[in-house]
Amino acid sequence: MSNQPKEGMLSAKRLLGLSMVLLLLAIGIGIGTLISDRVDATGPGDSQLQMQTEKKPVAGGALLALSQAFEEVATRIEPAVVNINTEELITRRRMMPDQDPDDPMFDFFRRFGFGDPLWQIPEQQLRTSLGSGVIVDPKGYIITNNHVVEGATKIKVSVPGGEEYTARVIGADAVSDIAVIKITGKKDFSYAKIGNSRNMKVGDWVIAVGSPFGLEQTVTAGIVSAIGRTFTEQREGPSRYSVFNDYLQTDAAINRGNSGGPLVNMNAEVVGINSFISTSTGSNAGVGFAVPSHIFVKVYNQILQTGKVARGWLGVNMNSHQFTKAMADFFGVKQGSGVLITQLSDESGEPSETTPAAKAGIKPEDVIVAYNGQKITGVQDLRWAVADTPPGQKVKIKAVRYGQEKEFEVTIGERKFDDQDKRRYSFEDKEEKAKPEMGLEIDNVPAWLAQSLDVSGGAYVTSVKPGSLADEAGFSGPVQDRTSNIRSDDIIVAANGKPVQSARDLYNFINNLKSGDAIVLKFLRVSRSLSGNQMLVAPNFTSIIKP
Repeated sequence: MSNQPKEGMLSAKRLLGLSMVLLLLAIGIGIGTLISDRVDATGPGDSQLQMQTEKKPVAGGALLALSQAFEEVATRIEPAVVNINTEELITRRRMMPDQDPDDPMFDFFRRFGFGDPLWQIPEQQLRTSLGSGVIVDPKGYIITNNHVVEGATKIKVSVPGGEEYTARVIGADAVSDIAVIKITGKKDFSYAKIGNSRNMKVGDWVIAVGSPFGLEQTVTAGIVSAIGRTFTEQREGPSRYSVFNDYLQTDAAINRGNSGGPLVNMNAEVVGINSFISTSTGSNAGVGFAVPSHIFVKVYNQILQTGKVARGWLGVNMNSHQFTKAMADFFGVKQGSGVLITQLSDESGEPSETTPAAKAGIKPEDVIVAYNGQKITGVQDLRWAVADTPPGQKVKIKAVRYGQEKEFEVTIGERKFDDQDKRRYSFEDKEEKAKPEMGLEIDNVPAWLAQSLDVSGGAYVTSVKPGSLADEAGFSGPVQDRTSNIRSDDIIVAANGKPVQSARDLYNFINNLKSGDAIVLKFLRVSRSLSGNQMLVAPNFTSIIKP
């Protein structure tokens, strides 16, 4: 009897243990079944993604307000930003391979200056480039960079919405790298407002809009990294004229094709024209420079008034080294700063006693400390002050001559630059267009090619003039790509639906049309390997308006 309680307790413990084991087993089976069901659940309701409809942003407050501000600025400025495509017809000398001295043409080319043993023959090529611009007047006046349109024989402007216009140059200034071009439309254009770059501060948000790599209406954001950025030596900056300008520096992404586009403040006002970047790769490195509005507004206004930009000239050489305290003491300059004149010289740098400064009595070793009431502390101060003065205007210049202050009245001259007055600009409202040329030379299809293609005839394109109507229509003439070992030829087989059997057929057909008539041409583009074992024939259609 004494062992019964112990045995009962033991049975109870065993029962409890067994129950716990069964419970754990049941839980494990349940979890496994749930996981298995989930893994095997491949129904449409579980596998398809759905976009959320909740409009409440995760981030709010100042961050949301900034995002909305960028959106608003971009919406306001984009209608005024244009894409600019230019064409320039250039002449280069093409090197010919070595020739046999016994060849009768060898002596001919050598005698007429083409070189020996490599001949150099002139060859016309069409060079194209991309840029941006901003419309600043509803009549179609556009500000862009001078380097975007310089030398162009044709300027095409695409506005938001897809319309394309032929632009003409109103005027250009290589010194500031600013150009003004104009397009003419049937109605007023959307235009941008101009802000004051003098009000910009380091850290202010800005956006850059343009066509980097030809991608139109691209918006990037950043801050003003520096204001009044200067290049004090002529070997620095984008050109030797950079010493006459100061720039807004920004880290907003700027790449090739952004040139001429606007840099915009958060009021959607243009405060700069994006001009160049500092980079070792050719792409954005976060160091971009824009011509500030306090410069481009003056340039724009002068161009519209006179067709050119005139800058003042004093006729002095300035000491480029730091004006130290020791130098200030030596020359008796109490204010401690100024510009030391080292020489009176003409624009070529040669000594001269006929410059505006010399005529007024300024001498070498004078230290200029004020210009028309403006304090002068360094070379850039004087350089900008003189350049901004209209030629012919009289100014008061204060200088220190070994401790004695002197004041001079100087009639400012006009600075001449190497590339000024090289181009004539028109103020006529009509668009100026060069007389269009067909630019197409044709011949009968070579017999061997006609046999290879199994065609009865056609007009074989032997030459296409760069920039001509035929070039714009897409004809290329015989083209040989040595890299891919492929040669391409064009054969015109129909004109306005009528078969073309020979070059004479096409010539007569076009010759009988009136100027302004449209010609729809069907042609075969034949691509073949130089080895001749592969050939691809693709039919194409294009059109030309007879000039």
